[in-house]
Formats: sequence, structure tokens, C-alpha cells
Amino acid sequence: MSAYTRPILRYGLIMPAMFNCLLLGGVIAGVSKLGAVRAEKAELYKEQTQRLAAMKKLEEVLAPKRKTFQDQKALLKADPGHLFTRILDTLLPKYKEIELERSGLVFPLDRGRLGRQVKTDLARVKSSFQGGLGPMQEALLQVESLMPQAVLEELKITRKTDQLLNQREFLVMEMTHTCWKAAEEKK
Repeated sequence: MSAYTRPILRYGLIMPAMFNCLLLGGVIAGVSKLGAVRAEKAELYKEQTQRLAAMKKLEEVLAPKRKTFQDQKALLKADPGHLFTRILDTLLPKYKEIELERSGLVFPLDRGRLGRQVKTDLARVKSSFQGGLGPMQEALLQVESLMPQAVLEELKITRKTDQLLNQREFLVMEMTHTCWKAAEEKK
């Protein structure tokens, strides 16, 4: 090899070939790195779309129930005594006095057995009815289904006979409910 061909081979062929090999190695390493990043981001995107789909399904289930939930929240914040009275006032006109009659409605000021163990605002309602068993059960059902915060503390059912109206027998149901008020939201 002559002195003229040696630098041509060294700088004309070998150096560009080494440069091209290094460049090719860098490109291959960069492509593999980008592929790994792309696969990771594709996995994250797939998880996010699954989350969004699950959220949409959950929203479809919850949307119809949202109004009921808001109504229940309003019931929990309402004054239990007035709500109790309003429920009974809407129920009683449905029946004749012989079938169901409210004989007493008292709001005791003491906390009761249950109230002593609860550290929240509460109201107690003591009510008594006389009449048949079916209407009494409906009254109890109405109160307990429309007032989720009402807890039946005491229930006493006795049988009485009316001496004046031809020995008519009827039941007397005395109930004591403890109703708590929902705490106000802190903002």
C-alpha cells in the first residue's frame, strides 16, 4: 500500500464506515427506547380508557338515583318532629276513625336510652294509635321508610275493649322513635 492509498482507506472508507456504524447503533438504540416509551404510554392510555368506560357505566347506574339521594339528604337535614307529624297527617285521612286514630303525639325532651349513647342533635317522638293492626303497620312502615334517620326505640301494643260501643275491641300501639339530625356540612 502506498502512502497515498493508506489515508484514503483510513479516512475515506474506515472512518465513514465506523461513523455510520455508530450512527446506526445510536438510531437502533433510540428506536428501541422510543418503542418502549410508546408501549408504556399505550398501556397507560388503555388503562385510562377502561377507567373512563367504567366511570361512564357507573354514572349511568347512579344518575337515576341521584335525585333520590338528594331527597334523602334533605330528609336527614329536616327537623324530625315536623317531618314525623307531616307523614302521619298525610296517612291518617286515608282511614276512618274506627280503623286508625292517633290518640297521642308527644315530643319528650329527655334523650332516652338510645339518645344518651349518641353525640348528635336528636328529637324523640312518642306517638300512640288505636285501631286495627293493618293500618298501624302501614303507619309504622310509612314513618320508617320516609324517615331513614328514625330508630324505633320502644313499641308497645295492647288490646282494649270499648265498653260504650258494643264491646268493640281494638289495639293500642305506643311507639317511641329517636330521630337524629344530620350534621351540617363544613365548607
